[in-house]
Parts: sequence; C-alpha cells; structure tokens
Amino acid sequence: MYIEVERLSYSYNPTSPSAYALKDVSLTIEEGAFFGIIGHTGSGKSTFVQHLNALITLPTAEKKFKPKKGVAYPSIRIGDFDLADKHTDWKALRSKVGIVFQYPEYQLFAESVKEDVAFGLKNFSQTPLTPEETEAHVKEALTAVGLNYEEVKDASPFDLSGGQKRRVAIAGVIVTKPEILVLDEPAAGLDPLGKREIMGLLHSLHRSWCKTIVIVSHDMDEIGENCTKVAVFADGELKFLLPPSELFLHDEELEALGLDIPTTAKVRRALKERGISVDTDFTSEDFARQILALGGRHV
Repeated sequence: MYIEVERLSYSYNPTSPSAYALKDVSLTIEEGAFFGIIGHTGSGKSTFVQHLNALITLPTAEKKFKPKKGVAYPSIRIGDFDLADKHTDWKALRSKVGIVFQYPEYQLFAESVKEDVAFGLKNFSQTPLTPEETEAHVKEALTAVGLNYEEVKDASPFDLSGGQKRRVAIAGVIVTKPEILVLDEPAAGLDPLGKREIMGLLHSLHRSWCKTIVIVSHDMDEIGENCTKVAVFADGELKFLLPPSELFLHDEELEALGLDIPTTAKVRRALKERGISVDTDFTSEDFARQILALGGRHV
C-alpha cells in the first residue's frame, strides 16, 4: 500500500494560529519503501505519523464535521483507505498500518509473552479466531522477530532482557501482518550492537513481512545507512523529501535546521575542504569503497 498525504495541517490548539504542529504537508511514500522521517523535537514528525493510522483523525473524518464552502481540506489515502472519510473502517486500517512507539517495551502488560502478543490480534483481527489459530499467529510473529516461541511463550515479559522485550513489543504489532510498519525511534536507548540488531530485524521484516517500513529517527547515521528516501520536518513544515544520497549534500542547510549529519557526510566535507572530492551515497560501505578507490588513484 502506498501513502499519499495532501495539504495536511494540524494544531493542538486551533484557537492559536501560531500553534500549528503541521503546516500544509504533502508527500507520497511508495509501497516497498524503507522510509525515514527526521526532525528536531517539536518539528511535527510524531504528529505526522500519528495521522497514518488515524490516532489523530482528519477534520472531515469527525462525526460532527460540516464542510465549509471553498475550503481545501487535508486528505490522506493509504492504499484503498480514505482517511478523510468518516465511514472508513478504522479497525481494518489499524490492522494494516502498525505503529510501534518509542520504548515500546514499556507498554507490555500481560502475564505471559503469548498473551501480550495475542492482545493486538484479538483487537484488530477482522474475523474471530480459534485458540489454535491465535497461537499459530502469535508463534509466527515471535519467530519473525527472532525469538524462540517455546522458550518465551509462557514467560513473563517483565523477566526478559531489554532487547527481548522490544522484540516482543514489535511482535505484538506485526501479529496482524500489517503492510505498513511505522516505528518511532526504533533503536532508542540501545547500545551499538543492539542498534545493529534491531535494524537488521527491521530489514528482515521488510523482506518477508511488512512491505513498507517507516522509521522516525534523530540518528543520521541510522537514516543514511538504511533508508531509501527521507522526509525532513522543521517547525511543522516539510523541508526536504529526498533519498539520502541527495539529502546529505545539503549539509549546511540541515545544520541550520538544528540537525546533525552522518559521520560520512562530515568526513566528506572535511576532505572537500582539503581539495579531495568523494562521490558517495553516504552509507559507510560505499564511503569506504570510494576512499579505497581514491587511495588507489593517488598511489
């Protein structure tokens, strides 16, 4: 499923014109993308993703909405779902667009891992499931996130390691087999090894489970290494919508927005100041390859 957003504005305080969290945002996220969203605190990125499964609804989807003549209202289409339509099946939408919030392990609550994962399935399943069918779906989801079902199914989620808890929380969202998976700071609080493991997990899910992945992150190295396209938010506005290979050429503009740039972009700039040009897509693998090739030319 694709995501198409047009003219999206949102204010947490409609009586204050200066309080807009989003201002006339329009963008498309193609099916199959590994999409990144970046921005400083208060930029509007979290407000944006909460619109994607109608945690925040569009004004036209409100039951008491009455249209005003001549007003161009925002719209969001996700596949066949029209999020501007009050008659949209929100339960079906949320089974297809899963959101994993920051530190999702803090939202675990059930007595056992299998009960925790099954909770989302029971809430969003379009048809009643037998206990056997529920168990099969839970087992599949836990296996998909790299956990041994027999070892963890009856364990209390609170007795697991931090990394295992996060995987259980993700399993609780993907158990409905969403086509789009949105994650807010998926590697937050993890050490470098944990970050690599969680990003490896997301790429595995992208290949075999969820067609489209959207991650919100402040880690520019994480974005540069993993995403196919990136949206940059600042003060509620969409400032850039580019693949990383083009986005990080705008290093000075990104820094002016209060954002960092990847390590590869910093080294590329330092080399450029010394008269050495490096053409790279800003992934560490490609950057190393270009540097080695450059060294060979100077031997």
